[in-house]
Amino acid sequence: MQTVHDVLAYMLKPLSTAECQQGYEMVCANVNVRLCFPKLFCWMTDHMENAMIHSIASNRCPTWTIPTEKLGEYLETPFPTRSHADYDAAYRKSDIVSLKAHGVKNLENALWSVPNVNPPYLVRADILHNILLGVLVHMMDWIQGFLEHHNRINAYDHV
Repeated sequence: MQTVHDVLAYMLKPLSTAECQQGYEMVCANVNVRLCFPKLFCWMTDHMENAMIHSIASNRCPTWTIPTEKLGEYLETPFPTRSHADYDAAYRKSDIVSLKAHGVKNLENALWSVPNVNPPYLVRADILHNILLGVLVHMMDWIQGFLEHHNRINAYDHV
């Protein structure tokens, strides 16, 4: 997994240059020249890819520090967001115990070196995997249960 983060760090390195931090003059659609600051805004993935990008265990939330036994529950008070600055500091100190306690893998995360990026806020749902397939599976489970309850599943399967 460190190799993946090394490749990502190489790809994202231009966002860390002084030139990028000072901005680029770019021509807009209305032909005006504007000073633009490229920024990593979001990362659209399914959960397993999010776990890899955020260097966390697959049974952890990439955004919140919620304990695994509370995942999927409605909570009145939200848990704090993940502090990747703390994880970076723990990694630099070789504090493996602290990283493990937060479900973070002991490797250097490429997102930690990108300026003006807070990794928990990059998480965006991948519409195919998280929404469309999830809704389809839920809907098919419901339909099959309905058809079984009314003894129509064999007719449905035959069609």
